[in-house]
Amino acid sequence: MRAAMADLLECLIQIKGLRDTCTRLEEMLQRHPMRLWLQRPRVQKWTPAEIVAHMADAELFFGVCVRLMLTGEHAFLPAFEQGRLAARARYSEWPPLLAPARFRTRREETLELLEMCSADDLARTGEHPRRGLITVADLVAIMLAHDTEHLGQARERLALAADEEHES
Repeated sequence: MRAAMADLLECLIQIKGLRDTCTRLEEMLQRHPMRLWLQRPRVQKWTPAEIVAHMADAELFFGVCVRLMLTGEHAFLPAFEQGRLAARARYSEWPPLLAPARFRTRREETLELLEMCSADDLARTGEHPRRGLITVADLVAIMLAHDTEHLGQARERLALAADEEHES
């Protein structure tokens, strides 16, 4: 019982972390001029703006997975190829503020569901082609790790772009 309560508390803290991602992204958008968001650090690397576009599309997939797991029994969860999706969706052509707006909207929709989950809901499962059997709570942890990784990448690339701008 104590372990289950600790797991539930950890997941609730992670859900709050998912909400905090929107705030952290907004702070980054206010701190850095848009021209830096559009600078490509190296060939084959996404710009900070493209990273946020990826996060917006990934949130769409995460939201679908949450819905499938909460409404089905042992749901099959889709995977996606991020490089193919980036090319198909043409992230590089998105207007600069479209990706953050899409991310925020999609995240809010996912959070509406997650914040109503019971411990039993968080234990519901789905089968992912690469990760295998995961719970809703596992997916929350995956989402938070994804946010952390990509906000970190965007932060690093913004700093690099600012440094390059100051050197020229």
